[in-house]
Amino acid sequence: MTMTTEHPVLQLAVLVGSLRAQSYSRKIAKALAARAPDSLRCRFIEIGELPLYNEDLDGGTPPAAWSAFRAAIRECDAVLFVTPEYNRSIPGCLKNALDVGSRPPGKSVFKGLPAGVVSVSPSKIGAFGSNQALRQTFVFLDMPVMQQPEAYIGNAAELLDDNGAVKNVDTAAFLEDFIEALEKWIRTVRPGSSAFDAFMKQREKIAEDYVNGNATSLKAIVTHSEPATFFSPRGDHLEGADVVAGRYERDAASFHQGGSTDLEVLQASASGELAFWTGLQHAKARIGKNGQPAEMTLRVTEVFRLEDGGFKLVHRHADPANG
Repeated sequence: MTMTTEHPVLQLAVLVGSLRAQSYSRKIAKALAARAPDSLRCRFIEIGELPLYNEDLDGGTPPAAWSAFRAAIRECDAVLFVTPEYNRSIPGCLKNALDVGSRPPGKSVFKGLPAGVVSVSPSKIGAFGSNQALRQTFVFLDMPVMQQPEAYIGNAAELLDDNGAVKNVDTAAFLEDFIEALEKWIRTVRPGSSAFDAFMKQREKIAEDYVNGNATSLKAIVTHSEPATFFSPRGDHLEGADVVAGRYERDAASFHQGGSTDLEVLQASASGELAFWTGLQHAKARIGKNGQPAEMTLRVTEVFRLEDGGFKLVHRHADPANG
């Protein structure tokens, strides 16, 4: 399938529930990825090195593997789960990945992402138990899962050759139909998975740079055209593109290295030349001459306008959430 402007490339996270190098689930996952249309880019995200979830570790700086996993899922538009069945349920490594990604409370990286499920087994039953157990978790994770076609791949050993290629013609055709149906499902559930979604992923990195005292990436998305406005957490407001751009740069200078931030997007949309997001910005920063640690949560609304082929920030309103 050729990608067109009407169908921007979607990023599909692929999580395999087996850690065994030659697992049937991984081979089926690779077979699905090989049959994905050009407009669906499959990204295998490994879960075997994730430390077991412990809420105590989220109180300060979480394990690097957790942060990397969460960041990788955030960059994707949907998730495909390919898993065997252990004891009539999902493997512990996969459950741990769900726990890591869904925490801390209110910051789940899975929330709202469309999902697809393929269960794989060397037996005839096709790992039905793990398929259904995984679907149960989506209720709490708020992941809309594709209902049809269902995929229970039984007798997996007989379907694959020594190199892991699918040798059964009917199975190959089914896998192709499944991955194409999944792409349609993703686009149905998330019709806005497009340029603005990709931009918002970039926006979170820009916010991270900013609370570390680096305004360079923000300057690249700030408008230099009128109108432009800024309502600051201090209660004042500015108008005019140059004035607002200068204020952003001066404020960034008050932050020191060692900060972190998270954008909790409650609502976002794009239409024509305009786009916006509104939600909460949680930040841990080091501010002032001595880099004093500070934590803050801001209520934020930002409005963007398409200029020269990219979204530019034209309005920001931020005030303390506990104010």
